[in-house]
Amino acid sequence: MKRYFSAALLFLALPTLSFAQVVTPTADAPTAIITGPEEVEVGRTIVLDASASRGVGENPTYKWFKGDSTYPISRSVEAVFTPETAGLVELRVEITSVVNGVTSTIESNRSITVYQRKIILLADSSISADKLNLHLQSAAEAGVFLRVLQPKESAIPLGTEESMYTMINEESATFNGAEAVVLWTEGIKGLQALMRAVENNGDKFESIQNLTIVLITDRSLSTLARTAGGPFTVIRPDQILVTRKEAINPLISASGIDVFKETLQQRDIDSIVVDENSTSIRPWNLLSSLVNYMLTHGVSSQTVILLLMLPIIATILAFFKQVIGITTFGLYTPSIVALSFLALGWQIGLLFLLFILITGYATRAFMRKWRLLYIPKVAIILTVVSLTVLILLGIGAYVGITLSGDTIFVLLIMSTLAESFLQVKSEEGWKAASFGIGETVLAALFCVFIVQWAFLQSLILAYPELILFTVLINIFLGRWTGLRLVEYFRFREVFKHLQEEE
Repeated sequence: MKRYFSAALLFLALPTLSFAQVVTPTADAPTAIITGPEEVEVGRTIVLDASASRGVGENPTYKWFKGDSTYPISRSVEAVFTPETAGLVELRVEITSVVNGVTSTIESNRSITVYQRKIILLADSSISADKLNLHLQSAAEAGVFLRVLQPKESAIPLGTEESMYTMINEESATFNGAEAVVLWTEGIKGLQALMRAVENNGDKFESIQNLTIVLITDRSLSTLARTAGGPFTVIRPDQILVTRKEAINPLISASGIDVFKETLQQRDIDSIVVDENSTSIRPWNLLSSLVNYMLTHGVSSQTVILLLMLPIIATILAFFKQVIGITTFGLYTPSIVALSFLALGWQIGLLFLLFILITGYATRAFMRKWRLLYIPKVAIILTVVSLTVLILLGIGAYVGITLSGDTIFVLLIMSTLAESFLQVKSEEGWKAASFGIGETVLAALFCVFIVQWAFLQSLILAYPELILFTVLINIFLGRWTGLRLVEYFRFREVFKHLQEEE
C-alpha cells in the first residue's frame, strides 16, 4: 500500500497532469463530469458534484462509489467525502437515465490525493527535470504531497517573472492546505511573482499568511535576505527562510517546520530567517527603503534592476571613452542599447537593432529624390522604424515571444540609433558610421556581460546605495588628463621618433 501511495503521489505531483474523466465520448454524446477538489488533507471534508454532466436524460439517478466497493456512498448529485487516512482514493459516479426512450448509464472517475503534509515547489526553467523528479520521488517515499509548479522557459529575460506570476495565479487554489512554499528560482524572481499575485488577488492567497516560504539560492544568503524584506511586508507569511538547495530533502522528511529548522542547524546548512523583526525600516538606508517601497507597490524587480544598472552601464562606457578611447555614438545611445540587450537578451536585441538600421537606411535612400528638409525627414524615418518594430512584435507574438510594456519602451528608444547612424553616414561616410555602430554595439555587449551577472544584480538590488560610488568613479574619470589607450597605438610612430631624438 505504501509503495502504491508513493508511486501515486509521484504521478500526481507532475505539473502538467490534468485529471480527465474515464469516458471520452463525442461532444453530442452523454458525458459524466465530476467537479470538485483533486486533493485534500486528512480529516477535511470535500464535496464532489456531478451536476455539470452533459446529455443527462430524464429522471437521472446517481450512485457514488469509493474504490472497488459496490456499495454506494451517496445517491444524490453530490458526494460528501471525509478521508481518514493518507493515500490515493478513487471515486466513481454512475449516472443512469432515460435518453430517447433508452435507459443508459454513464460514469466518470476522479482520483483524490489525501495527504498529511503538502509542500509547494515553484521552480524556474533553469532547474532540470531530473532534479525535480528526485525530490518528487523522495516526497512520495516520505508520504508527502509535493506539488511542483514550473513555467515554460521565456524567450526574453523580463518574461521569466511574468510567466511565474501567470502560473501562480492559475494555480492559486493549489496553495490551500500547504505547509510550506519552496521558491527555487534565480534571485527573487519567484518571490516577486508571488508577491504580485498576493497583492492583486489577496482573497485567493489568505492561507499563505500561515505558512513558511523557503527561498533557495546558491548565492549570498544575507544579500537575498535583505532583498526579501520588501516582499515579506506584502505577503505576510509566517516567515521567509533563505537557505541552500540541500535543505529541500530535510524539509520533506521533517515532521514540521520547527523540526526542519532544527535539522538545518544539526546538519550545518546555512540559513537566514526573515520575519517581522528583520524587516524594520532604518533611517540610514533611505535608498533601500525606496527600492523596497517600489517592489511592494507593483513595480517589477526587473524594472528596478534596469534603473539601478543604468549608472553602472554609463560608468563603464565613460571609462571606455575616457581611458580606452573608443568612439561610440555618444554616451546615451550605447547606454540605451545596453539596456535593450539586457531586457531582451542580446540575440533578440541584435536582431531588432539590425532590422532598425536596415529600415532606417532604406527609408532614407528612398526619400533622397524628394529633397525634404532634415527634421521632417528624420520624423518619417522614425515613423517607418516604429512601424517596423510593430511588425516585428507581431511576428514575435505569432511565434510565442511576447514583450512587456517596459521592454517595448526601451526598444522604441533604441530606434533613435538609426538617426545617429544615418547622420554620421551622411557627414563622415560609410567607414566612420560602420566603425561607430560597431564600437557602440561591442561596448553595449560588454556592459551587458558585466551587469547581467545575477550576483551583481542581487547585490545592487539589496544594497542600492552602492550605485552612489559610480559618482566618485566618474569624478575621477572627469579629472583624467592622460592619453587614451588607443592614442598610444595611433601615435606610436611619433613616440618612436621622440625617443630617437632624445
